[in-house]
Amino acid sequence: MIRRLIIAQATLLIGLGSIYMLPRGYDIRESAIIMVLPKIVNEWFGENMATSEVVVNALADDTNYAQSQYKRRTPKTDDKIDIINTFIVLSGDDMNNSIHRPERCLAAQGFEILVSEEREISVSGNASIPVKRLVSRHLNTGLKQVSYYWFTGAKVITAGHYSRTITDIVDRLTTGTNQRWAFVTVTSPIIEGKNTHPFTQHSIEETDILISEFISNIFDQIHKTDQLGNEWQPTSS
Repeated sequence: MIRRLIIAQATLLIGLGSIYMLPRGYDIRESAIIMVLPKIVNEWFGENMATSEVVVNALADDTNYAQSQYKRRTPKTDDKIDIINTFIVLSGDDMNNSIHRPERCLAAQGFEILVSEEREISVSGNASIPVKRLVSRHLNTGLKQVSYYWFTGAKVITAGHYSRTITDIVDRLTTGTNQRWAFVTVTSPIIEGKNTHPFTQHSIEETDILISEFISNIFDQIHKTDQLGNEWQPTSS
């Protein structure tokens, strides 16, 4: 009994003592994101949009945002258009309150998540990035949409909130650094029904293709690929 008590006390002392091994402060490594959305992405034309007050109020004051709505004339049509919304959030100094999973923002805006899964999308030639795919529906209007998002750090791209957290813990313990994270969300509505003018009707499968191709085209324009470099190791989960 005494032996167990001594072991327990020793374990507690070692655990508490390890606190003093942690760095007193953290150097910030900037995200490899570019906080200026391009005006043109191939045949898509973008227009800057104001960020929703619901989103702004949920995040820290020093959080940075960039948001654009992109439209194009649907191929092989004369008067139909496609639409995609792109949103970037860059964390401030308060990492815990300035960035989180987009699921929280969707819920705050009245959406329920119908599908949540991970996928990979080809970008930058032979490279690929992990993304989280969400299908959601607005509780009041019934509008359905498809969203893809990912997190971009200093040299890491991940679709997982927990893998991002683990990366932060390892960095703080081993290098005394903190990387600033950004998340990118690309969303398009699922246009269904007969009276959709001027928008083109799209099934959920067609909406997935639309977004995937758009991400492939915009990726290099909003990332510092030279910073990601050879050390870039996309992770998921």
